[in-house]
Amino acid sequence: MKKFIIIGIAALVLASSALAAAQLRGKILGVFVRGPYDGTIDQSGLKRYIRTTNVWCAWSNDGHVIVHVTMKNRSAEHVTVNWYPRYAIRAGGIHGDGFSSAQSNGFDSGETRSLNAKQSPKGVRKFARLAWCRPHFQMIESG
Repeated sequence: MKKFIIIGIAALVLASSALAAAQLRGKILGVFVRGPYDGTIDQSGLKRYIRTTNVWCAWSNDGHVIVHVTMKNRSAEHVTVNWYPRYAIRAGGIHGDGFSSAQSNGFDSGETRSLNAKQSPKGVRKFARLAWCRPHFQMIESG
């Protein structure tokens, strides 16, 4: 009986993963942009303690662009990270870089979070091909 329960749970997990993947269209891998002149307001130098991985962009079935990033706070304290979910439409422009697009997420020391920013690019036909996916920091604050 235990084997059937374990197999049933495994099948359910795989089915839900397949369903989640089926809800995305045109997924592209991205890179979290960081550099000495990236415009980040970071007076305490906390940027170096925020690890960013698993960056991608895709269209959801409801016609929004999802910008995804996993962040880990490796600092000794709670930080608040403000970031832009920036991406570009092929044969179009850059989106997710305006002040109203900024996302704000707080992290305790050692915490890892998987973040999704849902964007509605104005004037863009749904499911237009994405050119690139390059989110970046806006500001990092202690506390």
